[in-house]
Amino acid sequence: MKTSQKDTVSWNIRARINDSLKDWKDNDDTMFINTRAAQHVLECIKENSCVTITASSGVGKTATLRHVALRMTKEEGYDVIIVTEPGDILRFYNPNKKTLFLVDDLCGNFSLDQSDIKSWEPIMEDIKQSLNKKQMKILAACRFQVYQDEKFDALSVFKSCVCNILSKNICLSKTEKVSIAKLYLNTKASEIDDFYDIYDCFPLLCKLYHDNPELIITDFFQNPFSIYEAEIDTFLKKGHYAKYCALALCVMFNNKLKEEMLTEQVNEETRIIIENTCEACRLDRGTSRLVLQDELDSLTHTFIKKEHNVYKILHDKIFDFLVKIYGQKIIYCLIRNADSDLIKERFLLERKDDMDQFITIIPTKYHQMYTQRMIDDWSKGKVQDVFSNINMKLSQFRQQFQNYLNTLDISYQRQLANICDEGKQSKKPYFWKFEVDDDDDDDDTYDTSLLHCCYLGNISMVKWCCDHGVNINRCTYNEKTPINISCEHGHTEIVKMLLDRGADCNKGDWRRQSPVMKACKHGHTEIVKMLLDKGADCHKGDWRRQSPVMKACEHGHTEIVKMLLDRGTDCNKWDNDGQSPVMKACEHGHTEIVKMLLDRGTDCNKWDNDGQSPVMKAYEHGHTEIVKMLLEKGAEFNRCDNFGHSPLMKACEQGHSEIVKMLLDRGADYPKCTDFSQSPVMKACEHGHTEIVKMFLDKGAEFNRCDNFGHLPLMKACEHGHSEIVKMLLDKGADYNECDLRGQSPLMRACKHGHAEIVNMLLDKGADFIECDNKNESPVMKACEHGHNEIVNVLIDRGADYNKCERSRQSALMKVCDYGRRTKIVEKLLDRGADYKICDIFGHSPLMKACEHGLSEIVKMLLDKGADYNECDN
Repeated sequence: MKTSQKDTVSWNIRARINDSLKDWKDNDDTMFINTRAAQHVLECIKENSCVTITASSGVGKTATLRHVALRMTKEEGYDVIIVTEPGDILRFYNPNKKTLFLVDDLCGNFSLDQSDIKSWEPIMEDIKQSLNKKQMKILAACRFQVYQDEKFDALSVFKSCVCNILSKNICLSKTEKVSIAKLYLNTKASEIDDFYDIYDCFPLLCKLYHDNPELIITDFFQNPFSIYEAEIDTFLKKGHYAKYCALALCVMFNNKLKEEMLTEQVNEETRIIIENTCEACRLDRGTSRLVLQDELDSLTHTFIKKEHNVYKILHDKIFDFLVKIYGQKIIYCLIRNADSDLIKERFLLERKDDMDQFITIIPTKYHQMYTQRMIDDWSKGKVQDVFSNINMKLSQFRQQFQNYLNTLDISYQRQLANICDEGKQSKKPYFWKFEVDDDDDDDDTYDTSLLHCCYLGNISMVKWCCDHGVNINRCTYNEKTPINISCEHGHTEIVKMLLDRGADCNKGDWRRQSPVMKACKHGHTEIVKMLLDKGADCHKGDWRRQSPVMKACEHGHTEIVKMLLDRGTDCNKWDNDGQSPVMKACEHGHTEIVKMLLDRGTDCNKWDNDGQSPVMKAYEHGHTEIVKMLLEKGAEFNRCDNFGHSPLMKACEQGHSEIVKMLLDRGADYPKCTDFSQSPVMKACEHGHTEIVKMFLDKGAEFNRCDNFGHLPLMKACEHGHSEIVKMLLDKGADYNECDLRGQSPLMRACKHGHAEIVNMLLDKGADFIECDNKNESPVMKACEHGHNEIVNVLIDRGADYNKCERSRQSALMKVCDYGRRTKIVEKLLDRGADYKICDIFGHSPLMKACEHGLSEIVKMLLDKGADYNECDN
C-alpha cells in the first residue's frame, strides 16, 4: 500500500498493518466463502459510517470483518487501519483520506470489559464528529453477550447499525454451509449432511477439522467439545501430566501465556503460580519450565497456537470450553492463582438463567475463598477488577461481599477503601496526551473504590467508602469526580449523599463538563433541581462552550429546559460551532422546546459556522411542525449555507415531501443550485424521492441541466436504481445519451450498478450501448466487471461487442476473470465466441487472471476451449 509523506500512521505500524492485510487476503482468496451475511455487512458499511457485527464465538465475525475490509479497499479505495486501542482512531484519523478503522473483539472477547468502556467513553464525541465528515468509517465485531450488556449502551456509535449474523435473514443458509463444508472438508463433506445445524459455530468446526483431519468426523461434528474433553481425560489417564499442566497454564494466565515466562527469570508471583499449577496437575512443584514449553509446542495445531511469542488456545471458543473443564477439575487452584480478569468474568457463586454456558459455578465450600481472592486483588490495586466482577451484578452477592468486608480489621478496611487502581498510567486514553494538563503526576489520577461504587450505583458501598475516609472530590484519570459520575448515571440518592458530605458541585471533568451539565444531558430532573438548589452554576459552558441548557435542548428534556430558563439561563448563547439551543432542539425534533424558546424570544435566524440556520436543521431532519412554527416566526428559507445548500435542497435530499410542498407553496427558489451546480431536482432523483421529483416536474423544473461533473438527474436515478423516476424523466424527454465528464452515460451507470429494469427501459428508448467512456470501457464491459449476468445477456442479445478492449487492452472476458466467481458470465461469453486469446498490455491472458485468483471452474472452461496454458506474460 502506498503511503504519502503526510501519512498519519507511522512506518512501523503501517508495515504491521500491511503484513496483516496480506495474510488476510491470502486466506480470503483461498478459504473464504462469500455469504449473504458478508454481502449484507458490505452493503451496510457502504451506506453507514459505523457498522457492528455481532454473533456468538466461532460463527465467523472476524472472517467477515476481514473480508469486508478487503472488499472496501478494492472496491471503494479505503485505507484500512487495524485498531489496537481506542486512541488509534483519533491518532490515525486523516480528514483527507477515506479510512476504514477495524475493531475486532470490541469491549472484550468473553464478557464486557469495563476498562474498555472507560477507554472508549471519553472519545465518543470526537469519534462522532469525525464520522460526520464522511471520510471515515468504523467496522467493528463483538460477541453478542458483550453487545447485550447494558453498559454497552454508553457506546452509542456502535449501536447505530448492527448486523447480527445469526439473525434469520442473514445467517448461514444450507447452501452456504454446504459450500463451506466442501471447501474445508473436501470429499468428507457428505459425511456430515445431518450435522449442519447442531452448532452455530459451524464455520469454526470446519476449520478445526481441516487442521486436524485425523479426528473421527461424525463424532467431532456431533459433539466437538466431548472430543477435547476426552483428549484431556486421556492425558490424565495415561499420566501425561505435563501436557495437562501446559493447557492449565494457558487457562491460568487467561490465554496470554508469554514464552518468556517459561524461558527467562520471572518474578516471585509468576513463579508461585506456575509451581501451584504444576502441583494441582500432579506434577512436582519444581518441574522445569522448559519441559512445559516443550509440551506446549507438541500441542501446536491441536490445542495451541503461538502468536508474537505468546502461547494461546487455538480459538476463543475452545478456550471458553477449557476454562469450564479446568474449572471443574482444579477449581481450588484457579481461585487462588488465575489471572484476575479470568476470576472476574468466568465464575459465578449462584446459577443464573441467562448465564453463558461456559460459566463455572463455584461450589459453596469455596465461596469464602473466592470472596477473599477478590479482597486480595483489591489490596494489590486491582480495584476495577473487583467492582466489575460479574457477581457484583447480583444484589445478594453485593450484600454478602460487604458483610465480609465488615468482618475485617477497621484499619485494613480503611486501607482498602483508599487504594487506587494500579497501572492506570499506562492505560490512559489517547486524548490525555493532548487534551489534559498532565504535569501533576500523583495518584489523584487513579480510580478509587468510591468512583467505581458511584458508577455502579451501589448506595451502601458508597456510604461505606465515605465512612472510611475516601476523598469524595478525588478524580478519575479523566477528571471525573464521584458526583460527576453519579449525576451522569442518575443515581439520585448517591448525589444527595455526596452533596450532604460537601462534594464540589461545580468541578468539571477533562471536557469541563460539570455535574449539572451531565444531569441535564441525561435528563435527570430531580438531580438538576438538587444541584441548582445547592448553588450549581447553570450558565457555565464546557470546553466547546456548550451550556447545560443546550444539552437539555439537544436531548429533549423539556422540564429541565424550563427549569433552567426560569433561573435566567441565556437561550441565545451559542457554542464554538455557532450553534444555539434552539438549533439543537430543531435538529432533534423537540417541538415543545422549540415553542418554549421562541416564546422566550430566541433568535430563529441565527446562522452557525457552517451557515446553517434553525429552520435548515428542521428541514433536513423532516420536523414539519417545527418548520411551520419557524416560518410563522419569519424564519428565512431561501438563504444557502456555506456549501451552497438551501433549505429546499436539504428537504429534497432527505425526502421530506410535505416540507418541500410547503416551501414551494411559499415561493422557494427551486432552480437554485449548490456550488457544484446540483439542483434540488437532482438531489431528489439521486435519493429516489419520486413524489418530490413529480412536484418539481409539474412546476416545470429543468431536468436536462448538468452539474459541474456532467451528471444529469437521469444519470443519478439510473445509478441508484430508481426505476419509477427514470420512467418519469424519459417520458418528459430527458436526454438518455448525454455523458458526464468521464464519458459515462446513464446506460453505463445502470449497467455498472446492476439495474436490469432500467437498462431495458433505456435500450427500448434507443440508448447507445456501443459508445465507450473515457477509458474506452463499454456498457457490456461494466456489466461483466461487476457480475451482472442478466444485463450481460441483454446487451449481448442486442449485439454488444464483447471483444472490444479498453485502454489497457482488457476485454470483457478478462474483466470477469480478474474480478472472480462469475462463472455464468464466462460461460455465456465463451459460448458466444469471445476471444480468450486477447492479452492486456502486460501480456496477461484471461487464463492467467483466472489462475491468479484461484478460479478453478473458470480455468477449466478456458482450458476446454483451448486456452494456451504455456503462454507467458511480458
